[in-house]
Amino acid sequence: MEEAVPYIVAIVLICALVFVVEKVPRTKGTDSKKIQYHIAFLALALLFVFVVPESIQILFFCPAGVLLIGTLIPIYESIKAIVSIDEEDDVAWLQFWVTSGTFTYLTEWMDVVSENYPGVAEHWYQIEFMILLWLLIPFTNGASLLFNVVTKPLLGPLSNTIKNKVEGKLSILSLIINSGYPWIIWFTFLTLDEEAKRSVVIAVGTVYPIAASTVACASSTDGNNRKDYADTFWLTYWVCFSILFLAMDYLENFVGTIPGFYSVCLCANVYLFLPMFKGADVVFRNVLVPLSGQYEHMLLRDVNLIKRDMMEKIPHSTKRDAVFANAANIFAKNG
Repeated sequence: MEEAVPYIVAIVLICALVFVVEKVPRTKGTDSKKIQYHIAFLALALLFVFVVPESIQILFFCPAGVLLIGTLIPIYESIKAIVSIDEEDDVAWLQFWVTSGTFTYLTEWMDVVSENYPGVAEHWYQIEFMILLWLLIPFTNGASLLFNVVTKPLLGPLSNTIKNKVEGKLSILSLIINSGYPWIIWFTFLTLDEEAKRSVVIAVGTVYPIAASTVACASSTDGNNRKDYADTFWLTYWVCFSILFLAMDYLENFVGTIPGFYSVCLCANVYLFLPMFKGADVVFRNVLVPLSGQYEHMLLRDVNLIKRDMMEKIPHSTKRDAVFANAANIFAKNG
């Protein structure tokens, strides 16, 4: 029975975390700068590290714990945000993915850091877990804080430049694919060694999407028109890419040396965000939404978007009410 206690405590704490993430409103803008939230988080984090028994800590400060709070919970909450009618939650979770995506990309070079700073490597899972938890929980909402204080003012202009330049190249890539010569890119990719291929896949999946997501978040938080719904698209992308990255990270231990493995990962990655495919939306609607049980919510969001589109396109006149009345009758009819 004593051996089961750490697992029971861990399950209770995880359930409490999920409840907080789902039910407590995320702080925004200036609210996320209130220092008391961050001091309280730091105090609780130190208390957890120095007081909680190690038998419980090892259940959190491990790859599974980092995976849970850094990927699995955000994926599910992002799916719920995408299919909800409320649009502000799309921006909130996209801010999380911009920040965590940057953090994850930087940790790819953790091996180099561990060689020079063994102490950091020894406690890395503690550091990574607490940083991701700080980004995640609503009380601190570190993702919003970093976005508003660092990313938007300092990296926003650079992100806009990267986005515009890459989108110019994407049109060339689309032309190559349409002309039937994608083998040129594939052959070039095959000349790289395995480590370089992995780095290319991760870079393609993070650098441009982070820049485009930053621009989308900045546009939404500035109150600009959301007709293109770029924030929703990129949130959809991050959900799909995170699952792809998890699959690649797991499978490469078994089939990573097989020729073509990283080529498949790269193609899947490009498929998700290339405008001619919009694969992220396809995968999201046909796979992730049904699996998460959110299909009805997605339909309601689609109806709301149709309503908004009609309101923008139908001129203000006496006929407008009649058009909406007819539309309501169509939905009210059975079958």
